[in-house]
Amino acid sequence: MAGIFFCILTMIYMLFGVLFYELRVFTYVDEVVAILIAAYACFNMFVRKIPFSKPFMVWMAISLFYLIYSFVIESNVPVAIVNDFVMQSKPYLVFFGLMCIKPRLDREHFTIMQGICWLSLFLIIAIYIHHPEDRKVATHGVMLTGEALSAVAILVGALYYLSCNRESLSAKVTTLLIMSVGILSPTSKYGAIFVCVVLILFFVNKPLKINIKYLLLGVAALVVVFYVVKDEFIYYFIEDYEYNVRPMLYVRMWDVLADYFPFGSGFATYANPASMTWYSPIYTKYNLDSIWGLDQGNEFHFAADAYYPIFAQFGYVGMALFVYFIYYIFKKMNNLYEATADIKRYKTALIIVAYILIQATSNALANERSIIAMGILVLALYKYKPRPRYSAINSFGLDFAKSDNNPISNPTNENSANQ
Repeated sequence: MAGIFFCILTMIYMLFGVLFYELRVFTYVDEVVAILIAAYACFNMFVRKIPFSKPFMVWMAISLFYLIYSFVIESNVPVAIVNDFVMQSKPYLVFFGLMCIKPRLDREHFTIMQGICWLSLFLIIAIYIHHPEDRKVATHGVMLTGEALSAVAILVGALYYLSCNRESLSAKVTTLLIMSVGILSPTSKYGAIFVCVVLILFFVNKPLKINIKYLLLGVAALVVVFYVVKDEFIYYFIEDYEYNVRPMLYVRMWDVLADYFPFGSGFATYANPASMTWYSPIYTKYNLDSIWGLDQGNEFHFAADAYYPIFAQFGYVGMALFVYFIYYIFKKMNNLYEATADIKRYKTALIIVAYILIQATSNALANERSIIAMGILVLALYKYKPRPRYSAINSFGLDFAKSDNNPISNPTNENSANQ
């Protein structure tokens, strides 16, 4: 994929798939973009323009297995199963699709990305000024309410940092200033991610290893993060937890995992919008239908209030696969650092991993912002190296090959001369 096309796609999606998503110009823009990226990757593999990707094919096989499994056990009506299958597949379609395609981004393309970041920052502030009312509750039709504004600020800051020419103090400070715009709509998750970003930017100088330094850093991060989220944790998980959707989804998840061992209850059954639109029998079976927000027929539902309970749909096997996915990302991060010694890319990937793991305490892994998060993550996991271009020149009747990156090559090299 050409770098300029990817930049245009990023800008369009940032505008209509993230910042102006609540205008509902195109409700399914995130699903369509994810499917098109995956389809483009499959087509290019088929015509052998890009190498065959074993990880992509393995993920496709696993996802199709769960789809067929859901139909076999009749987890819900077919339309609900397909709807949830597409919803849950979005981030992985983008991740594995872009890992296959590897958009060809040079320095000038990352300069364009920085321009997109500054435009996005301006629009975030403009949206807030236009709608300065209480933004803690997500409201349909109102842009960047709930956790959206702060989450987008984190992603814009991460993309800016990745787009910087080099690792520097000014790059890190500017990144934090961009992300600090999220304070306009603060959430506990935003605070936790911001703390992690500060620690990553200023204290991670090499890939993470199990040693005293990083153990202490991890403990410090956990203490500060817990301090940031403790009020919300107490509210949801200690005070009257049996009447709140989020903690009860976690509690009953283990019952579902045990009863539907090892592959779970299937698509559209637990902790997602499809399970409420086409009401899942699982909620009745485990007495969750008596909780306000999970009761059938209620126009206000909070089944998607947390992502991790969704593992009930995929069983212990699905839970293990998610852990392996995170391990796979870290393996890619370490491999790239060994090849390039580019700590900026490593830290960008680490920021996005922290973003994913913390935001997944809500349903952020399957929402429209996951497309941008996965895109940034993929860009941080490889470094495009353009192939040298050759042009023939004539000197005293002799043909030589001249590379854009090298001086005139050896005239005795026939292969180079022919290029």
